[in-house]
Amino acid sequence: MTMRELEIQFQNAMNELQASFEKQHREWQRGYQLLQQQLAEARQREMSLRVQNEQLAHKLDTASSLPEQHALIKQIRMLGAHLDALAKDAATFNHYVSNQQRATGNFSGEQR
Repeated sequence: MTMRELEIQFQNAMNELQASFEKQHREWQRGYQLLQQQLAEARQREMSLRVQNEQLAHKLDTASSLPEQHALIKQIRMLGAHLDALAKDAATFNHYVSNQQRATGNFSGEQR
């Protein structure tokens, strides 16, 4: 083999090596870009989930620490207070009627 043939073989081998390197570099570059895109999307999802988690945690804290602040609870308590007042009024009225009947019965001579 002559020196010229060796130079040609060496040059061909170097060209193949460079082409292989460039091909591998392009594949790595595409893979890197894909991973970067996936990382950005994952970070965006993470931020969205953090915001949602904070909102839910706030709702949970509000619900567990201040139940009297909820409209339904307020309405139930108001209704309970009205029912208590009505029951008290009814008891007072019944007591009054009972006393009136006793007083009337005592004056008319009726015995019970």
